[in-house]
Amino acid sequence: MAYEHLLEPIRLPNGVELKNRMIKAPQATMFWNADGTVSDRAIATYEALAKGGASMLVVGGVAWQEPPAGVPYCCTYDDMFIEGLAKLAEAVHAHGSKLVAQVNHLGPSARATIDGKPPMGPSALTEEQLPSPSPHLMPGRALSVEEMAENKQAYVEACVRILQAGWDGVEVHCANGYYFASFLTDIWNKRTDEYGTQNIENRTRYVREVIDGIKNAVPSDFIVGLRMNGQEWGAEGRLTPSVAAQIAARLETTGIHYISVNGYGYGPLPFKYCPDYFPYPEPEDFMELFMDAYKHEGINMEGTVAIKRSVGIPVIAAGRMDEDLAEETLKKGNADLIALGRALYADPELPNKLAEGRAADICHCTRCATCEDPLTEPRRCRVNPAMGRERELQIHPARQPRKVVVVGGGPAGMEAARVAALRGHEVVLFEKEGHLGGSLELAAMIKGSTVENVMLLHDYLVRQIEKSTVTVRLKTVANAKTIMQENPDAVIIAEGAPYYIPDVPGIQGKNVYTVPTLKKMASVPMKMFGPEKLASLSERFLPVGKSIVVLGGKAEGVQCAVFMRKRGKKVVLLETGDRLGGSIPEKLLSRISPWFDQMGVETFTGVTYRQITKQGVSVVIGDGTERFFPCDSVLVMEPQVRNDALLKEVRSLCGEVHLIGSALGGENAFLKDAMLDGRRAGCAV
Repeated sequence: MAYEHLLEPIRLPNGVELKNRMIKAPQATMFWNADGTVSDRAIATYEALAKGGASMLVVGGVAWQEPPAGVPYCCTYDDMFIEGLAKLAEAVHAHGSKLVAQVNHLGPSARATIDGKPPMGPSALTEEQLPSPSPHLMPGRALSVEEMAENKQAYVEACVRILQAGWDGVEVHCANGYYFASFLTDIWNKRTDEYGTQNIENRTRYVREVIDGIKNAVPSDFIVGLRMNGQEWGAEGRLTPSVAAQIAARLETTGIHYISVNGYGYGPLPFKYCPDYFPYPEPEDFMELFMDAYKHEGINMEGTVAIKRSVGIPVIAAGRMDEDLAEETLKKGNADLIALGRALYADPELPNKLAEGRAADICHCTRCATCEDPLTEPRRCRVNPAMGRERELQIHPARQPRKVVVVGGGPAGMEAARVAALRGHEVVLFEKEGHLGGSLELAAMIKGSTVENVMLLHDYLVRQIEKSTVTVRLKTVANAKTIMQENPDAVIIAEGAPYYIPDVPGIQGKNVYTVPTLKKMASVPMKMFGPEKLASLSERFLPVGKSIVVLGGKAEGVQCAVFMRKRGKKVVLLETGDRLGGSIPEKLLSRISPWFDQMGVETFTGVTYRQITKQGVSVVIGDGTERFFPCDSVLVMEPQVRNDALLKEVRSLCGEVHLIGSALGGENAFLKDAMLDGRRAGCAV
């Protein structure tokens, strides 16, 4: 695919030209200083995005009021912020990208009081009226007309500071469940005055007044865009695409320069601010109708198309976009620009790679929710360890080429080998199996590909190793002798590690399955069918019993319990610690617990294992009660533990040895830390 539509320039209605149709979608990075000023870390991240070729960067989470303590938003509510904002603009403009601030307030979707006051919005809703149950939302307070006017003035002044800092524009955030969006939807707006939702004129009045205030305070070449919901889900009074189109047409008359379209959902299980993760573990019944769109053109597309047909200004499409879906969207005329969010976190160079004909080299987002976990912490990307660490982990040519041996062809080892080779080192990669990838294929079978798709990372890493100068030795067991035969200057050990096996009577029984046992059972069919087909086949046959007890309730155990329950097994999940889920991102974990309740999965924390028999598992649960759980099969799903045997062998023979990834055990066995370990080791040798 030539991607000619994505690479085509576009001129906005005010004459500002964008060099291509790819923009960075607004997302709050949480990279700012604690006082809301611009940090060096934020500058490095947005400079990398600009250098990667995106035509416009929309910075999300720019606060026009002082945010809650401890939330590191980018701020523009005072003149003190202008100096830092100007430095950011200078860095972005150096690479030919435009810079726009999405000036925002959480409004009624804030989940905490600020200075002792409940969240603010158009109306005060009772707990029963909230579109999602507590603690996901909390009752707020209704603003008076005078308070709305004061907020409007503060908002306009904040936008003027953006202008003074040399940025190219602002985006009025009327999407999600945030401040201005809440005036546009019946979900939040119950007013009966001229700012109610009785008609389109009243519904849009407040937003139009704010836009008019901005337009009167800035020059004509300053971009004033708007983001809005094209559709809402899961609550009474939700916006439909037809109503959203009417809102968009009325707001266009204010002279805004583009409309960026999003979607937003509510309901009994938390959407967690966007509808991206609603199919995990399974979609609510009322969302089943949208699964076909979710898997293909994107769940936001119906609203985007409705708005595109109702306005004459550029429309921006967003939502789980990759380069192929984005190109097709533009080709069909369903949008004029594409907002790429996590896709550019995963690979800031995506636009440049398309322009250079290197689409095969794009590192794709796997939709894991790592970058949004938790919402108040600095963002990180599982597949792009350099996000937020651009200066620390930039791939520079090595001062002196060296010989590097990497042990292990999983994600940590492949990333380390790839980076070391790019830096000019001679790299040899040992892998004991007959293929690269480690446990990624097994993870893909268990997780599926509907929401999260780890095979995208598997294919990227394998492809990059194949294209690199790395010498790969498959079916090669690494030991001190085979490693030192290569005469290395540095060794990176990224081999696997054993899984913790609790010391419980009966743990060796024939009805007990460990991770290595299951991997061995799956190895042949995995070669024959691949992870996606094997996952489908497992819905009809699994070599375990109908009732299962899972030992271990961290990420491994929880994901196993989800997998087994979706295949009709009766599941009990036992965890010795005090919480379930381990490193599973909160956006996914928060949906698992209610799903377990709905599906009858029993979960217990603070458990002490007593005995495993042919009939089941004896334990003492957290309150001291002895319990016996009958079952056909016991699955031991505990974390990996450190494996430093090879390190001890090699350390005295080679002056530089690094132990990374699953060899370290614990959290380092998971992709986000394994990839970070690999990048750091590749940059360090």
